[in-house]
Amino acid sequence: MDERMWRIGDLARETGVTVRALHHYDRLGLLPPSSRTSGGHRCYAEADVRRLHRIVALRDFGFPLE
Repeated sequence: MDERMWRIGDLARETGVTVRALHHYDRLGLLPPSSRTSGGHRCYAEADVRRLHRIVALRDFGFPLE
């Protein structure tokens, strides 16, 4: 069975995290995409979604992300 993949816009809508924030997390090396489409769009796997939830929780607790 294939693992579900989210494109960045879908991930943003489902998690409430902005596309801009997701790009920022990628630039920081915190949330690199699992893959990219042939057009270069970022794609995220289930493990990335779990990592994103941890990043958001740490940010909400006041931990610096940089």
